[in-house]
Amino acid sequence: MRVDSGRKVLLVVSGCLVAFTLLGGILGRSLAVEGTYAFLKLFNEVLYLVRNNYVEAVDEGALMEGAYRGMLENLDPMGEYLSPEEFRRASRGERNGPADVGTTLSKRREYIVIVNVTEGSPAQKAGLGTGDAILTIDRKSTRRMGVWQASQALQGKAGTTVRLDVIRTTDARSEAIELVRRPPVRAPLQASVLEPGVGLLRLGGLDPGEGDRVRKALESLRAQGVRRLLLDLRANTGPSLDEAVRTASVFMGEGKVVTIADRKAGTSDLKSGASGPAWKGPVVVLVGEGTAGPGEVLAAALRDRAGASLVGEKTWGLGSVQKIIPLPGGDGIRISVGKFLSPGGKEWNGTGLSPDVEQAAGSGESKQDLQLQKGLEVLKAGGEERKAA
Repeated sequence: MRVDSGRKVLLVVSGCLVAFTLLGGILGRSLAVEGTYAFLKLFNEVLYLVRNNYVEAVDEGALMEGAYRGMLENLDPMGEYLSPEEFRRASRGERNGPADVGTTLSKRREYIVIVNVTEGSPAQKAGLGTGDAILTIDRKSTRRMGVWQASQALQGKAGTTVRLDVIRTTDARSEAIELVRRPPVRAPLQASVLEPGVGLLRLGGLDPGEGDRVRKALESLRAQGVRRLLLDLRANTGPSLDEAVRTASVFMGEGKVVTIADRKAGTSDLKSGASGPAWKGPVVVLVGEGTAGPGEVLAAALRDRAGASLVGEKTWGLGSVQKIIPLPGGDGIRISVGKFLSPGGKEWNGTGLSPDVEQAAGSGESKQDLQLQKGLEVLKAGGEERKAA
C-alpha cells in the first residue's frame, strides 16, 4: 500500500515521540511527553486532511508558516515568526528605510492596531490615533503580519507614500488613506505654568537624553515658583527603557525602578542612580490608553516610589520583553521572554495600569481637557489614597 508523504511525517513523528515517551517514563516525564505527542498527532491528522480534502491544491510552505504565526501570536500580540531574511534584518536592528509615519503598533483581534502616534508625524496629521485598526498596508492584509513586520512595512525613503486601509475608533467603516513618509521626529517635551505654583510637563516620549531634558525643564519650572507638578504621560510609549529609568531617577532617590522577570534568567532590577531626586514636590501623573511600554514603567515607578497618583484611563498594557531566537533553517521567532514588574511587584502586561482616579478623555462645555482638569483637582487636594499598580 502506498503511504502518502503526510502519513510518513506522522509515522516518523509518532515513532520519535514514542521513543521520547519511553525515555521520559524513565526520567519521570512521561505525562508531559504524552501530552505533546497527542497535540502533534492531532496537528498531523489535520494537516493530512487539509492536504487531501481542501478544494484547491495547498501550498504547504504557506500553510505551515501560517501555523507558526498563529501559534506565536496566540501567546501575545508581540510574538511573530520571521523568515530567514526578516530574521537577519531584525537581528541586526535594520530598518526598511530612514523615514516612517510615526506610529507605535500592537495587534488586537488579528489586525495591527495603533497604540500611539507621535505628535507632528504624518499619522497624527492624518487624524490617526490610539486604537485605530490598520487592515492593510499597501493592500497587504495585516492579519499575516506581526508587529515588527508591520513596522517595517511603514518604513521607507522620505517622501514616498504608503497606502493604509484603516478603521478608526470613531467610525466602524473602513477608510483608505495615503501617508507620506517623513524622517522620525522626537516626541515633544513641553513645560508650562498652569497657574501660580502649579506646573505641567508634557512628556511625549523617552528618547535618548530625555532624563537630562526633564531635569532641566523641572529646574526651569522651579525657578518660576512651581511647587506642584502635573506630569502628562498620556502619549508616551518610550521607546527607551533606559531613559524611563533615568527619568524616574529625577523624581526619586536611589532604588528599584522596575524588575524584569525572565522565565529562565530569573529576576533583575533596574535601579535609579544615587544622585538624588531633582523634584521632591507633589506629582500627579496623567495616563491613558496611549501610555505604553517604557511609559508604563515610568508611571508605575512614580506611583510606587514617589507617591504619585495616576489620573485618567487604564494604560495599554505593553509590559513584556522580547527576544529574537534563531531556528535551524535560518529563520527565527520573536517571542516574549520576560515581564516588567513595578517596584511594588505588580505586573501589567496585557491588562494595563489602572488609574487611582478615573476620568474619561474628552472636553467639557468650555472645551477644557477633562483629564487635565481632574488631575489638577487631585493635585490641589494633595492626592488621594493610592491603589496597587
